Amino acid sequence: MATVATATATEASEAASATVSATGEGLVDISVSLVSGKSVVLHMPWDSKASAVKQDAAEKLGFGGEDVELVLGGHPVRDDLSALELSKALVKLVVLSSGQIAFANKFRIAVVSGSTLKECLALDLGQTQRRSPYVVSWNPVNITMLAVRAKNLAWIYDISTGQEPWSRKFQQVAGVETSDFQWTADGRKLIFASSREVIICDIASGTEEILTQESDVFGLSLHPDNVLLAIARIDGISLFDLVQGQEKDNWHVEQPAAHLKWDPSGGFLASAEINASLRILSLEGELKWKLRQSDAAHQMGMQDSLTGLAWSPCEPLLAFSSSMGSSFQVFNAATGKVAWKSAALGPFADFAWNYNGLKLAAASPRGAIHVFSVQGDLLKSLELTGPVTSLTWSSA
Repeated sequence: MATVATATATEASEAASATVSATGEGLVDISVSLVSGKSVVLHMPWDSKASAVKQDAAEKLGFGGEDVELVLGGHPVRDDLSALELSKALVKLVVLSSGQIAFANKFRIAVVSGSTLKECLALDLGQTQRRSPYVVSWNPVNITMLAVRAKNLAWIYDISTGQEPWSRKFQQVAGVETSDFQWTADGRKLIFASSREVIICDIASGTEEILTQESDVFGLSLHPDNVLLAIARIDGISLFDLVQGQEKDNWHVEQPAAHLKWDPSGGFLASAEINASLRILSLEGELKWKLRQSDAAHQMGMQDSLTGLAWSPCEPLLAFSSSMGSSFQVFNAATGKVAWKSAALGPFADFAWNYNGLKLAAASPRGAIHVFSVQGDLLKSLELTGPVTSLTWSSA
């Protein structure tokens, strides 16, 4: 898969072979050639560590700040190995993809590197009829395809060509800003709500399927099996079987759900209710966990909505926040306990994990993106002008 470090593309991964030979004066030469043809010769002290070799190679080849690995015989090289030890065999330099983070920032859509947070692309929508707020979603298979939804239009932007190969108008649910907007796992279809309809657009074939509902649709989430679609309505949560073309089940809930999100295993469904309670249900509709604001907060009139449900792709960890909270929480659905709570940098509007679940990006309506480790440590921050209301992290 080719790497792109320009405003129009991203590099998923770039492998390079490096032949190393000893030279005089205690140095070794490390000749690194990327498969794209770009090459560089490193002159490193023989006792330099592999970590220094990685850093130097990345800087000289234009990947400064990106995640890289040295690989020998198909296995990562330990950072404490010396350059002399590496000179005894053929090694490879692999630039690991940290992906790209796309986000909605007031009247624009922007893309930054997932590791450095350097801006790669910016689209100004302020002079268009595409009304904010915007919701963004990367295609899980084709990393050049970014889906965007405004209040009245959904479209796809191809960052490799700058073209829009698909768009569709729709009707927003009155008084509700539905942020649930997702691709199917194979990257072929987009699913979103339009008033009392669920629209399933097959981008590849140009066809679509419309599921008419009895009441307004507040949220939706497709099960990882690509068969069961959870639909949040005023009267409960419906499970629709896309293969059989019929409703499979209907779960009654105390309060309508504003957002839904299946975890990657398909065993948990997170439901953010409009009264700011969070329910986590099993595949059978059994209540596993319920989190709510304290009684004192309710009595003081501090009740608000929940934002940005985001499951880790690797563990049953759910990031969420209240729309006015200064911190967000990461909840472990396996243990029923809060794994960690963020620093008070909020409020927060949306969350997105990277492909391996080691990093979590958080969007702030105060104009910032913060990146945390899976343990809750703040790694990087990007200050912006205007609120950040939605973000998505590419798979590669």
